Amino acid sequence: MVLAAAACSLAAPAALADGDPASDVLLFQNAFFPYSAPSNAAKGQLLGAAAAAKKAGFIVRVAVIQARRDLGADPELFAKPQLYARFLDAELRSAQYDRALIVVMPQGYGVAAGGTAAKALPAGRLLAAVGRLAPPRTTDPTTLTQAGVAAVKAVAAAAGHPIKGPIASVQPVTVITSTPTASGGSSSTLLFGGGLAVLALLAIGMIGIGIRRSRPADPDL
Repeated sequence: MVLAAAACSLAAPAALADGDPASDVLLFQNAFFPYSAPSNAAKGQLLGAAAAAKKAGFIVRVAVIQARRDLGADPELFAKPQLYARFLDAELRSAQYDRALIVVMPQGYGVAAGGTAAKALPAGRLLAAVGRLAPPRTTDPTTLTQAGVAAVKAVAAAAGHPIKGPIASVQPVTVITSTPTASGGSSSTLLFGGGLAVLALLAIGMIGIGIRRSRPADPDL
């Protein structure tokens, strides 16, 4: 009955209403792109970098944050990439994603080693890797997304799984948009093709509508 209900709902997109758009998107896709969309070529490069890292033995997901509105109900975390990385990591871990995470903002990078991955992968090593990268210092979404490619390469190498050879472009298997709402939150619309719709809807049912939120303390306060 669950499969039948999911199949019947394919005619309309599934809408997620979480206060943090990236935590919705990264459950189904290796990268979250900002509301002001980067070029398709840049998207393909970043998704390709994540795929290449996985092939090398390192699973990582990337959130590209261009402006406050990309943070939905948490705009105060803008310009604080490491704090937001900790916040997003907690949300994703509550939904059973417990691997590495990279955040890209104009001000710099944030990183989290994840849950089980953290046992064998010190977060300090990953922080040092992104710390050697120059901050993007731009709000251009394409440039920020390309900076994510450099971050994936640096973090994968620091984790002992360097990406070798050219990176093949990978286009999204889902079309995901995050639209800011009047209340300051966001509505994330997912359009899936084929059997992905059924799997995604089943996953949504399993994890529930709300993801447990765990806000880390700001180390700068």
